[in-house]
Amino acid sequence: MTKTRDNHYVPQWHQKSFFGEKGNKLSYLDLNPDQKRLPDGRIITMKNLRIWPTSRCFYQTDLYSTFFGTFINDEIERKLFGQIDDAGARAIRAFCGDDVSHWHRHFQDFFEYLDAQKIRTPKGLDWIRARYPSLAQNDLMMEMQGVRNMNCTLWTEGSREIVSAADSSVKFILTDHPVTVFNHAYPPNHKACAYPNDPAIALKGSQTLFPMSGEHCLILSNLEYAESPNDVDPTEKRTFPKNFRNSMARTDAFIKERKLTDEEVTKINFILKARARRYIAAGHRDWLYPEKSVDCSWKDLRDVLTPPKDQLWHFGGEMFARYEDGTVHYQDKFGRTEKPFEHLQKKHKKPAPEPNDYCRCGSGEKFKKCCKHLRPELRPSWTELSIRERNILLFRGITNVLKLNEEQDWAQVRRNITSDQISTIYKIFASLWPLETNLQSLLPKPDGRARAVFTGIVDPRLADEFLLGSTLFFGEIIVQNPMVHPRVVQPDFSPIENPEQYRQELIKSVVLLVKLIPFIESGAINFIPDPCIFDQHLREQMFSLSQQRNEGERHNIDDDPRSKWAQMDDMRRLIRTMPKSFRRSNIKNAIPDINDAGIDRLLDHITKENEDDPLAILKDLDAKPGKDDGQLLMLNMSPNLEMTLYLAQLTGAFVITDSLFRWRELQKSQRRDLGIVVPKASALIKLFEQTEHRFVLDIPQVADLASRGSFRKFRDFIQELYEFAMSESGADKAVSLEGKFCQASDAATANIARKGLLSFAGKIRCLLPHGGIYHNHTHRMLLTAGQDLHTEFVPMAFYMMRDDIEVYTIE
Repeated sequence: MTKTRDNHYVPQWHQKSFFGEKGNKLSYLDLNPDQKRLPDGRIITMKNLRIWPTSRCFYQTDLYSTFFGTFINDEIERKLFGQIDDAGARAIRAFCGDDVSHWHRHFQDFFEYLDAQKIRTPKGLDWIRARYPSLAQNDLMMEMQGVRNMNCTLWTEGSREIVSAADSSVKFILTDHPVTVFNHAYPPNHKACAYPNDPAIALKGSQTLFPMSGEHCLILSNLEYAESPNDVDPTEKRTFPKNFRNSMARTDAFIKERKLTDEEVTKINFILKARARRYIAAGHRDWLYPEKSVDCSWKDLRDVLTPPKDQLWHFGGEMFARYEDGTVHYQDKFGRTEKPFEHLQKKHKKPAPEPNDYCRCGSGEKFKKCCKHLRPELRPSWTELSIRERNILLFRGITNVLKLNEEQDWAQVRRNITSDQISTIYKIFASLWPLETNLQSLLPKPDGRARAVFTGIVDPRLADEFLLGSTLFFGEIIVQNPMVHPRVVQPDFSPIENPEQYRQELIKSVVLLVKLIPFIESGAINFIPDPCIFDQHLREQMFSLSQQRNEGERHNIDDDPRSKWAQMDDMRRLIRTMPKSFRRSNIKNAIPDINDAGIDRLLDHITKENEDDPLAILKDLDAKPGKDDGQLLMLNMSPNLEMTLYLAQLTGAFVITDSLFRWRELQKSQRRDLGIVVPKASALIKLFEQTEHRFVLDIPQVADLASRGSFRKFRDFIQELYEFAMSESGADKAVSLEGKFCQASDAATANIARKGLLSFAGKIRCLLPHGGIYHNHTHRMLLTAGQDLHTEFVPMAFYMMRDDIEVYTIE
């Protein structure tokens, strides 16, 4: 079979719709023509204007080819783009016409083609390539397919206009990057437009232009801008700018009223040419030089793109759709399926806070120590309750529901927990974290301050060892809350609809929160919900990419004694909390010779064990077991590798873990040079591994030490190490850090000994590779989630382990 290697990134059928009235060729202009050196030393510029057929325009050899040794594969051209182009051709013909039934039939194909056309060009592929540390051709083709359709939702939720050049003697031109983004705040020489970048489509003032033919051009505008072009900040993101959402749109809502003049068509051509990469084409050579007649500023060009106000009634508003099962879908004009929760909003204060005022980001710190010196885009949101404030409200809600502040011990609380209380607590959690929360706006940003993302088992039994104790060493730690959000699970497994099965998990969550709340209040722990709660596409990506990465891998739980111990402990507890009738028969089967008195003594002993176990269920054990008495047992090792790196790059953090399993994954994700990991400071890494560290076990003491700034010398060292890992600093700085590490470690150990704190000995291992830690999967997740502000890699990672590993022995 003949291989298709000359890949047309603008299909030939599309080019043909730009022919002039009397020709079947295009005037094809090279904006950056090649130069040639003559034998006499002179350099001449090659001819830049050609009259060529479509077969010679807008193509590049092996643009989409993949290579496997000497074998060349052209399936992306034939199978992927072949199908997209077939559907796209029918869709463009439909929308150039006026039959609304054809619009409806081809609506989805139209926007899928538009999105594919944006990323398939050399500029589009360079844009993808620039978002990854490195991509070989085969990897680039894989990532190109992974980010497809990322803009469709935002486009369909804006205003949609198709303007005509039917009454103009000048027609629209075609460029080598036909899907063009215009933002009047960003002229072509602005850094936001530096090749291969375009202004983000999610910005309020960004408008997408697409010449569908010489006679028709599509203009897509974000609704907030279309409604009030002079009253919005064009550089701000639109409301609810989430990609890859299910959204409802009117397929017949297109404005097709305007017929442009010669001057207006020329202005649009000027924009198209300014954002092209190298080649443009037209049905007439004179149309290729719009700059000869356009004399207005870049900002003033927006006037020709502004949709008519009297036609905007087609878009926006609220939608209600009733389904056959009686359920109703609601959607506002931004695609949100629920109205903003008023109790989570902060009243906007105009004047800036004073230096000694509490910072409006909700950190609990004074403004001068928190956001004062940060640029606005690096600050967490000031308009919504912060993550810290929501966690404090959750704790207060749990305290009130379970009456923790009354004169009753924890055993009484566990005994008195009702199904209604379980349901109410999860309702509080859901009300604090609506499904359409913009979690990214609440997270810290890459602001140069060292912070850590914890990945491992988030569990009250194991948190005392490393999670809480490590706040003394590493400062702020981002930890993922293991609580299940009731609105992302099926009703049969919902803690609101069927709360009884969550009795054990609720007890664990309450104990964990009680332990964490002093650290949450002080800011030492940033206790975040699972980001996938608020982004279904992110969840699907995380699972599918993780599955790809682990294909063929085998994981043995015996490799991680802590995980195995926690699972076995759950099983023992579950057996102990079975109804007495069940346990009585089990004891009789296990010890046939035992009498009733012996069984009673054994049951009393088990009851006493349950009373002393803070995580055990204490309900009426004499009751007969019912169908709703089963318990969901969850052991959360979170976040997974992809989500760990995603959060770390999004917040400018490094990674800490107490999981051997996760540590091995991090080791595999180090940047390699010709397959070899090159450490930035090998002597310092060795020092980490050889040094004994003491981890404080007394949680109130750890919280007190953290709030009073103890171990400051070690945290200052971590800040310097973080800056070193993020920079190009050389060997001299590495030697300096070795001495500072020894001083900081000695000071921390002496501090623990001097205060007589309960502690255990452990080791900290360190990854500090040149180029950091990253995975292409994470970069795809960041790209498709529309996250522009993030680090290019995770600079370092730490693994904490006990010396006395035998404490996890299972008897």
